[in-house]
Amino acid sequence: MITIVATILFSLLLIGVGLYANKKNEQTNDGFFLGSRSIGTFATIMTLIFSIWSTLAFYGVVGEGYNNGVGSLGIAQGIFWGSSLLVIVGYRLWLLGKKYGYSTPGDFFGERYYSNFFRVVTSVGLIFFTMPYIGLQLSGLGSGLFGAANVPVMVGTVSIALVLLIFVSVGGMRSVAWTDAVQGVVFTVVVLITLFVLFIAMPDPLPVIAQKAAEARPGLNGLPGPNKLYSPVLTLHLAITIGSFVVWPHIFIRFFIAKTKETYKTLAFVYPIYEVVCMVPLLLIGILIIPYLFGGGLTPLEAQMSIHQAINTIKGGSYLGAGIFLAAFAAAMSTASSQLLACSNMFTSDLYTRFLNKKATDKNIVFTGRVAIVAFVIISTLFGIYWPDVFSTATRFATPGYAQLFPPLIAGLFWKRANREGAIAGTLGGFLILLLFSLVWPNPLKVTALIWSMIANVTLLVVVSLATKAPSKEIVEKFHDSITEELFGKKKASAGNAKVNEA
Repeated sequence: MITIVATILFSLLLIGVGLYANKKNEQTNDGFFLGSRSIGTFATIMTLIFSIWSTLAFYGVVGEGYNNGVGSLGIAQGIFWGSSLLVIVGYRLWLLGKKYGYSTPGDFFGERYYSNFFRVVTSVGLIFFTMPYIGLQLSGLGSGLFGAANVPVMVGTVSIALVLLIFVSVGGMRSVAWTDAVQGVVFTVVVLITLFVLFIAMPDPLPVIAQKAAEARPGLNGLPGPNKLYSPVLTLHLAITIGSFVVWPHIFIRFFIAKTKETYKTLAFVYPIYEVVCMVPLLLIGILIIPYLFGGGLTPLEAQMSIHQAINTIKGGSYLGAGIFLAAFAAAMSTASSQLLACSNMFTSDLYTRFLNKKATDKNIVFTGRVAIVAFVIISTLFGIYWPDVFSTATRFATPGYAQLFPPLIAGLFWKRANREGAIAGTLGGFLILLLFSLVWPNPLKVTALIWSMIANVTLLVVVSLATKAPSKEIVEKFHDSITEELFGKKKASAGNAKVNEA
């Protein structure tokens, strides 16, 4: 009952924030989808951080610690690598967005590589890979509510979907950013309290807990871990996976919303600290507390959900259990709301106004965006409830699928010679290799399909770009020289002289 009441009150808070945000919104494309590019530093940083966290990440980090031991702390290397990309890549995209009015990944890729085909491939692909995550967040919360309070899964899933639908469709980006800030605070407080309470509630001191945990799962305290998973190959795989989050659509779009460039200066040191503060406690619970309490025989799924059982072993666990569910709820809703708005933005900006209604007014655009939100919520909820296996298969390729846009993003920002043909060949070729080495010939030479796909992607991008016509000097000026001048106060000589052609 405590969990149900807390969830209802928290949901009402999110809806209230959405209604208030709507009063502050300009009813324009930028106003609805980007918060008029005027979101403050705190809200921007919180929405960037907690758009990355999800239910899968929340429970997954605990399970990862239990399953693979201290090697899981290697995830932290991705945090610092990722924070560098957030600042270096994010700031350049912010400048481009301010200068040219970009609002989606398709805007950047379509114009940088002067190709409507690449724009459509980018947008449709990102929507396709993002939709399953929304459905899995909703069904995951429905299952979590059933486990925490015996609410039927369908009732919980549909109720949570309605909350998501209301505050996103009403308030747009301003609502999502502000609710992410609220949810981020809730998440952080609950995680830190949980770690503290669990450790002080254990009957043994920390050294004994660590010893018994290691006895329960041999190899827990050393590399490559109990499952001998962590290796140089997997570390590289992990670095690519974490680094590529800059091309996740809901993260990419957030690079356009900050009011000032000072946001990125603050982000440079806040992000890694904040991620460590949130992630390390969950890893420690998985590495120490869970094997200490429940032994070494849990399945991966049992390990992920074991944090609830751990809470139930201590006095006052029902109250803290409600807090744990709210933390998972906050993580899921922050990601799902960000992904939902991103899908609506890409559909409206990259497909509807570009191909279906080129003369759409701001009123038409906002209305269409809201209709798209409703449609995406319905589709995601139905698949999450009735056909979860379809979504599970899609999510298997989602993160490595996103990663195929990482090479053309980096090349587009930092290599003047990268061109349309190279970007298209690299992206499509990399994805085909990903499918081949995932489904037909899994992980040849014990190298993951993601790494093989990145090798193919980068090779094709470079070779095809060098073998075909260079981008025009207008493209080089627009995406390189003008940004260099903005960053360093000087203008470098332009390179390339090919004519811009829309494919």
